Amino acid sequence: MGFLAWIQKQFGIPMPIANEDGQVSVAPNEERFKILRIQPTPNPDAFQFILNGKVIGAGTKTFDSPDDAGDDPMAQAVFEIFGTQSIFVKENFVTVTKSDVVGWHTIMEKIGTTLEATLQFYAQGDEAENANTVGDKDVHPVLEDFNKDDFFYYDEHKKIEVVNALLDIAIRPALANDGGGINLLSVEDKTIKVHYQGACGSCPSSTTGTLQYIEQFLKEAIHSEVEVQAS
Repeated sequence: MGFLAWIQKQFGIPMPIANEDGQVSVAPNEERFKILRIQPTPNPDAFQFILNGKVIGAGTKTFDSPDDAGDDPMAQAVFEIFGTQSIFVKENFVTVTKSDVVGWHTIMEKIGTTLEATLQFYAQGDEAENANTVGDKDVHPVLEDFNKDDFFYYDEHKKIEVVNALLDIAIRPALANDGGGINLLSVEDKTIKVHYQGACGSCPSSTTGTLQYIEQFLKEAIHSEVEVQAS
């Protein structure tokens, strides 16, 4: 079985985000975003706010502190809510992670109304994965001629392309369902360094079961000697 056939058999292909009516969402122009539902994530300190359309054209946006907010109106306003720890934007949702000093019953409604009042469509994200996101094609072009035996001979740029493409297919869609994401930091020799985003950032399972799953997948897809480290 070829590499592409193995990928497609194991994981399928990510599909466009659809709204509750089954239609693929597009960015609203004049109308404000509305929250369709709020759902928990595996991280008890993070909730996922599902919007009525795509909130970002490509990639992700992460705000890990008020300093990251810059001049972004939404991030500034949400960080003004006591207890907000981080904000993660992807596809049609925003994940807000709080500190354990406050309860959700005191801030959830305020976060929701603040998002609806301040959230604007982002044409582009700010993460490295943006350049390698799978779109209408079945797989990223870099995987079409990928040979596992050659991986350690690739330059760093191509190694990153390969790993990002694999994460797009097999890992990021699942993490997005739980309100999180993963950013590839570097590929150094046999060590792959990643950074969790959104709900995954402070979730206990991210440093145990999830990390083990990601490492096992990349061992099978790339090489048995690769090691994955999270920061």
